[in-house]
Amino acid sequence: MELRHLRYFMAAAEEQHFGRAADRLHVTRPAVSQIIADLESELGTALFERLAHQVRLTAAGRALLPRLQTVMDDLHESLSLAKRVGEGKIGALNIGYGGLTLLHGLFRAAVKRFHETCPDVALSLIELSTMAQPRALAEGRIHAGFMHFGPGSAPMYSKRDGGVMAQDEAVLDWIPIQSGGLGVVVPKDHALAKRKRVALGELAHEPFVVVPRSSSSPGYGPMFTLCKEAGFEPRIVQEVSSVASQLNLVSVGIGIGLAVMGRGFSYPPSLAIIPLQDVDYVTNFVFGWVKGKRDPVLDRMIGVVEELAGSL
Repeated sequence: MELRHLRYFMAAAEEQHFGRAADRLHVTRPAVSQIIADLESELGTALFERLAHQVRLTAAGRALLPRLQTVMDDLHESLSLAKRVGEGKIGALNIGYGGLTLLHGLFRAAVKRFHETCPDVALSLIELSTMAQPRALAEGRIHAGFMHFGPGSAPMYSKRDGGVMAQDEAVLDWIPIQSGGLGVVVPKDHALAKRKRVALGELAHEPFVVVPRSSSSPGYGPMFTLCKEAGFEPRIVQEVSSVASQLNLVSVGIGIGLAVMGRGFSYPPSLAIIPLQDVDYVTNFVFGWVKGKRDPVLDRMIGVVEELAGSL
């Protein structure tokens, strides 16, 4: 028995006519008659009474039709589901992001576009620092993440196959979104707020708010190195655990901070960020995932990020 036997039976039963069933199926009337006869032979019972100008279901046919309609509806729904999953239109996607990512327009645009194009995908945004994301990816807690790295801060090393290896042995792939530089972030009413550029040495007497374990802006080691090269030791008045906390404290006048800047980043209106003119410090904003673990839903998000990154 093949699926077409059941399709032909349903058409004939619903039309109560082999000729109309043939038209509906785009086959000949003899083909319908033969398929129905084959099905009856296999079942060992008649499904139709053949009348002069129509056919009528037998008791066996009447028992079969509603159950078969339910089965076919389930089959069509299952096939439609498989198609939607294969196209990345249904499923779940967990995306990691940090505080710095929230300041970039691409993140907001990517989430909005993904929701619009894949409304049936359960998208979960999970706040994780860049340093925590490679392990979360390896453990399957997130499928991909927006990450920021300063020079030498990425916890990875090159692989011959073109991937990169995290410390937890998960090989990662990523899309580069953009490179950035380093600036000083100050309150809007600060004396430096209207400057177009600032030399790091001019900050020698300023109090600093620092994110010691930041993967993008300088933590303790890199910051002390940069300041030493500029001829001073930084006066740190507050340590915080996130970029968001750093910006909040800077905005209320606790101190100033060093922060990533570049096209697409948008800082709160209460702050000003001024490029540092004498500092060679390159940052990278990327969208990464575990190498070899792409699926249709993730492919959809990758496509969105690639398109948006190409327009930066």
